[in-house]
Amino acid sequence: MMDELERDPLLSAALRDAAGPAPEPDWDALRGRIAARAELPLARRRAAVRAPARRAVRALLPLAAAAGIAGVAWTALTPRSPVLTPAERSEIDAAVREGLPDQVHLLLTGEAADAALLDVVDVRAPAERGG
Repeated sequence: MMDELERDPLLSAALRDAAGPAPEPDWDALRGRIAARAELPLARRRAAVRAPARRAVRALLPLAAAAGIAGVAWTALTPRSPVLTPAERSEIDAAVREGLPDQVHLLLTGEAADAALLDVVDVRAPAERGG
């Protein structure tokens, strides 16, 4: 650490007599000058830090667009799975019939008459149902 400076009172008095009292420093003006001189170098540094990221994004944008176009083309050109054969459809229908009550199966397959919904869900008031 630095030692405290030894001030000479005679030299201090001689300087005060020659130049007058020391002016008060204008800290705001000093701060403004420092900020003005540092503005351009700081802006250059910020731009230099952001430049690699911008270049990377600029390089990835065409790749991302090409990948999107390739993905759309791939899904559009791939063959669709074949429609179920009649044997497979009847097997699925049989499994559904076994797992659901008769009227619900009729409703799901569209084979139900208009009154089938009322057979499955009784919408009458409890007094009309006998309860």
